[in-house]
Amino acid sequence: MDWKHATSLFIFVFLIINIALGYIYYEKVQRANIVEDTSSEKLDFNKEGIKLPKLPPVDNVAMNIVSGKSAGFTQDAADFDKKSEELSTVTKVEIKPVIKLASIQEDAIIKGLKSYLVNYIDKGKEYTLSGIDRTNKKLYFDQVYGKYPILNNDKAQIEFSYNEKNEVTAFEQTYLKDIQEGLGKNNEKKNVIPAKEALEVLYYQTKLERGDEVTSVRLGYYSIVREVRGQVLKPTWQVAVRKRDGKLETYYVDAVNPEQPIL
Repeated sequence: MDWKHATSLFIFVFLIINIALGYIYYEKVQRANIVEDTSSEKLDFNKEGIKLPKLPPVDNVAMNIVSGKSAGFTQDAADFDKKSEELSTVTKVEIKPVIKLASIQEDAIIKGLKSYLVNYIDKGKEYTLSGIDRTNKKLYFDQVYGKYPILNNDKAQIEFSYNEKNEVTAFEQTYLKDIQEGLGKNNEKKNVIPAKEALEVLYYQTKLERGDEVTSVRLGYYSIVREVRGQVLKPTWQVAVRKRDGKLETYYVDAVNPEQPIL
């Protein structure tokens, strides 16, 4: 065997292997740099063709999971009874005389119903306007815990009905009572992520796309356990989106643990 030629061949092979490994390492470093550069770039929703409303600030806001249970109502009045297990969890009341609204616009609704909420509905001042359904002629008010609404929850809501004359004729009310914060190290208060970060979560999971319009963003509590006798609610960003095809979608992003699944 010609050891001289064999040695030269081995040297050549090792040289090729080293060159190949060097190239692979270089490509890996380049890809890592690209990823790092991409992640460091600030997402510009305007450049992405996504319209945003004014986003609510949440500087130094800390929240945690809370729990509550449905209150019971007497059958003949809009008030609460301590023996809630024996009573209905919803009260239905006709409004007489009816309340005439100047228009079905947010400011007019709040102005027209403020006095009635405070003076004629038990706990009425604990609710805030959350939605207008012009098709079915309904006005929705969400119950508030602290400063934040209990989102999209038919057990913590007032639903007003109105007619074609913009007259409010009746309401149905539900209420969560005994709301309290959970105990233990696993439920310590955490800082809420900014609204823009919640929108970025939706974008990177392809829930927000070019041509979409975010119509509203609200911070509140969303029920993750909704039973007859009790509920568990977590801090959540509610994001309403008008898709480019005109369809309306609502997403819920965990406000303290954004890695949790989007609802």
